[in-house]
Amino acid sequence: MEDGKKTEYKRKRYSFEDLIALAEEIKDKDLREKVIEFLKNPLPTHKDIENTNIPIEDSPASIRWHHKYKGGLVEHTIATTKIALKIAEALEEVYGLNINKDVLIAGGLLHDIMKPFNYIEDSEGEGYDHIPKFHLEHLTLAVAELYKRDFPIEVIKVVASHHGEYGSMKPDSIEGWILHYADTIDASLNDIAIRICQARARDIGVDEGEIYNLFTPLKIYEMRVKEGKDRLKEKLNEIFNVEGEKEEENSSE
Repeated sequence: MEDGKKTEYKRKRYSFEDLIALAEEIKDKDLREKVIEFLKNPLPTHKDIENTNIPIEDSPASIRWHHKYKGGLVEHTIATTKIALKIAEALEEVYGLNINKDVLIAGGLLHDIMKPFNYIEDSEGEGYDHIPKFHLEHLTLAVAELYKRDFPIEVIKVVASHHGEYGSMKPDSIEGWILHYADTIDASLNDIAIRICQARARDIGVDEGEIYNLFTPLKIYEMRVKEGKDRLKEKLNEIFNVEGEKEEENSSE
């Protein structure tokens, strides 16, 4: 399949403006302005934290696990925030709660904001790695910066506890648990799908990054479930023209 045909499968890339649009949904004016300012200027204020110059919208959300590809962080951030809001909506409808959605949006948008400051592009410019001299774990950095920027304690606590039972503190509010489970849902599903992408990339002999350029891992997972492994392999062979490339190599020998 020619490169021009691949564009019909091009994965949607979310932008910085998509993050700002979500932040604009925060009703409290002061909090809304703080979140937008943080998104626009995320560099930690401590003098020893160096800028890795990886924009939020280009950064992966991890190096080896979920959302490990370019644009993965903004994708994960948007999904986590939207999942949290949907959970809140369901709980309010069923249980008559009054959940602070401003805190959920702020926490969702900022929970992983410090990840790019521990990443660096690899020497080939095709992926990412951790910086040689690790600053601080991203959650520690985020909490420190939220305190520095005088965020409401409710926002600081939901960010600090978003790792749930496995973090330094457990959530102590419904909003905190919602953000934790929203984050876990999106990260866990993507991590499962990543492993499927890795297996299919090995099957057809392409770099897994080529798959992420065209598909989200979850889309590949969906195709695997609906069409089966063999049909998925055939489709990926067609998309990446693997068989044609092999034939050309053999004919030139």
